[in-house]
Order: sequence, then C-alpha cells, then structure tokens
Amino acid sequence: MSDNMTLWDKVSKTNPAHTKPVKLGRSITAIDPYRQIEAATEQFGAAGDGWGWSVVKTEFLSTNEVCCLVRLWHKSPDKFIEQWGQNGLYIDKKELKKDTDCMKKATTDGLTKCLSMMGFNADIFLGKFDDNKYVQQMQAEFAEPIVYEVDDNAIGWINAAKADASVLNQLKDAGYRAFIKEQAGV
Repeated sequence: MSDNMTLWDKVSKTNPAHTKPVKLGRSITAIDPYRQIEAATEQFGAAGDGWGWSVVKTEFLSTNEVCCLVRLWHKSPDKFIEQWGQNGLYIDKKELKKDTDCMKKATTDGLTKCLSMMGFNADIFLGKFDDNKYVQQMQAEFAEPIVYEVDDNAIGWINAAKADASVLNQLKDAGYRAFIKEQAGV
C-alpha cells in the first residue's frame, strides 16, 4: 500500500448499519452524513481544528434549487477540496411549501461529496453496495462481537458439560457452545 492510499484505505469501507436506501428515480444507497463527519473527526481531529468546511459561494437556480460551493480543508486551511452541493427550495412538487432547511441540506450535500472524494465511504460511490454479497461481507466485518456472560443459565450449561460433554450438542448457537465448552474446560 502506498502512502497516497493510506487515508482512502482507512475510510473507504462502510458499515451497512450507517446506510439507508433512497429512491431518486432509481434506488441508491445513502450514507448517514454525520457518520462521515464522525469518521473525518477520527482521522483529522475536531472539526474547526484538524479539519473544517465553509460555504464559498451560493447560487439560486431557475429550477428552484440552491447550490452551495463547499470548501473542505484538512490539516491546514490551504489544503482543501471543493464540491457543489444542491437542494430544492421546496419540499413539494407544486412548490407551495418552502424547505426551510434547504441551505443546510445543500451544504451537507457538498460536504459529503468532498469527503467522498477523499475516500470516505468510497465503496458506496463505487457501486459495491449494489452487490448483496459485498453488503453481507461488510455486515460480517462490522458486526459487533457477541460477548457471552457467565450468568445462571451459563453456569447450568457449564456444570452439565463438565458432567457430560455431549450436552454441548444441544446448544444450537455455535458461538455460545464454544463459550460453554471453554468455560467447562472440556
């Protein structure tokens, strides 16, 4: 792995628990923007200190959309990436209800685009989440390990296994069976 790919390799995989399906004419997978902000904070430090962003320019389009040019800097303000984010000015098709969060949404869109260009959640943007097998692989990779405790139920199984190891075959959960076997020393 080259040094150029270090950040990309650290942040390119996405925990499926931090995604949601979105229909925009076609189905896509969206990442929770605050998970991206959290990941950037893990890599660069606190926002405003090791990294940050600002809106450089705002434009209102004739299509009733707002576009924000977002500048994301990291390490120092002179090291930055810029991307446009956009959002509609209305939340309904008849354009009767204004979207009072349109500026925030356009800024967030620009910010997440900047982060994606640095490799954050690249697997989504590379289309890997279109493959169910890849998603299952990521679910397994990001799965929280199950921690078994020696409670009253476990003590019963441990004692039974010490008396007769064949009782372990009654336990359907392979992880729990291994835990009881280890605790029983059989």
